[in-house]
Amino acid sequence: MIPFAAGARSRLLPVSVPMRYFGAAVAFQVLAWAMLLAASEPLTAFRAGLGPVFAALHAVTLGVLAVAAVGASLQMLPVATRQPVRSIAAAKLAWWLLVPGLLLFTGGAAAYRPQLMAPGAAAAFTALAIYGWLLFENLRHARGMPAIRAYGWAALACLVLALALGVALVAHYEFGMALDRSAFAAAHLVLASYGFLGLLAFGFSCFLLPMFALAPAPSERGAAIALIACVCAIALALAAIALGRDDLLALAAAAGFGAALFHVIMIERSLRARLRPPLGSAFLLVRVSWFCLLASLALGAALALGVAAERAEVLFGVLLVPGWLLTFLLAVLQRIVPFLASVHAGGAGRSPARVSSMTPQRTLDAHRVLHLCALAALVGGVATASDWLTRLAAAIGLAAAIAYAVFFVAVMLRLRGSRSGGRPDVLQPTN
Repeated sequence: MIPFAAGARSRLLPVSVPMRYFGAAVAFQVLAWAMLLAASEPLTAFRAGLGPVFAALHAVTLGVLAVAAVGASLQMLPVATRQPVRSIAAAKLAWWLLVPGLLLFTGGAAAYRPQLMAPGAAAAFTALAIYGWLLFENLRHARGMPAIRAYGWAALACLVLALALGVALVAHYEFGMALDRSAFAAAHLVLASYGFLGLLAFGFSCFLLPMFALAPAPSERGAAIALIACVCAIALALAAIALGRDDLLALAAAAGFGAALFHVIMIERSLRARLRPPLGSAFLLVRVSWFCLLASLALGAALALGVAAERAEVLFGVLLVPGWLLTFLLAVLQRIVPFLASVHAGGAGRSPARVSSMTPQRTLDAHRVLHLCALAALVGGVATASDWLTRLAAAIGLAAAIAYAVFFVAVMLRLRGSRSGGRPDVLQPTN
C-alpha cells in the first residue's frame, strides 16, 4: 500500500503552483472543445495542416495534457521519489512561459499564421526545457520506487526527442525547412502521445491508482516488464517510420497492444486487493480510457497494414487523444485536485480535511455523463462520417468541459474557505 506519509508534506509545493497548472489545463479544455465546435472544417474531413481542427488538437495535447502532466509530475513525483522540487521559482517560470506560449501557438494555428506559431512554440519549448531540467534533477537524486523512476527517465527521453521533432515541424511551416513532414509528424505523435504522456500515465497509474483505492502497489518486476515492453514498442515504431516499413509499424502497434494489456491486467489485479470497496466514478473513466488505448493500438495496426478505411486515421486520433489520454487525465485530476486541497486545508498542526468535503460530487457526476456522451458521439460521428454527429459531440464536449471547470472552481473556493491554516500562498496565482 502507498500511504501519504507525514514526511511527504515537507515535499509538497505551495498549493498555488500545481493548481495553476491544473487550472490552465481546465481552461484549455474549454478552449479546445469550443474551437472544434466553431471550426468551419468538419472533423471528418481533417487530414493534416493548420486550421481550427489542428489548433483544437494541440490545445488538448499541449494545453490540457502536457500542462496537467507538468503540474502533476512536479507535485506527485517528489512524493514518490522522496526528493523536493529543486526550484519552485523555476516551476512558476515554466508556467508563465508555457501557458501564454501555447495560447499564441494555438491561436496562430487556428488563424493560419505560422509566424505567430514560432514565438509561441519557442516559449513553450523553453518552458518544457525548464520542466525537463526539474524532472532530471528530481530523478537524478531520487530514492526508492525504482520502477516509477524508470518510467520517469523513459518519459523524459521521449519528451526531449518529441520537442526536437516539434521544433523541426514548426521550422518547416515557418521557414519552409525541407523534411519529410508525414514521417516527422508520425514520429512526433508516437513520442509525444505513447512516449512522454503515455509513459507518465503508466508510471503514475502504478503509484496513484493504488493509493486512491487503498490497494497494494503492483510489483516492481511487473512494472519493469511493462515499461520494457512499452519502450521496445516505441523504439520499433520509430524505426519503422524512419525506414518506411508499414509491416514493422504494425508489429510495433501489436507489441504496444500487448504491453498496454499487460499494464491494465497488472493494475486491475492490484485494485482487487483494495481496502476501499467502492472505486468511484473516476475509475469508470479510467477503464474507458484503457479500452480506448487498446482500441487505438488495434486500429493503428490495421491502418499500418492498409486494411482500415481512410477515415480511420481520424478515428485513431479520437481514440488516442480524447479517448485515452484526455479521459484518463480527467479521471486522475478529479481525485488529485480535491486530495491536494484537503491536505493543504489541514495546515500546520491540523489534520487534513476530508477529501469528500472538498469534492463537489454532483458536478463530477454531470461531467462524467456529458464527457462519455461526447466521446461516444465523437467516435460514432467519425466512424460514420457524420458531420452533424461530430458537431453534436463538440457541443456536448464543451458542456462537459464547462462542468469540469465548475468542479475545479468549486474546489478552489472550498480551499479558500478553509483558509488552509493561514497559509499565505493559497490561491495567489501571482506567487
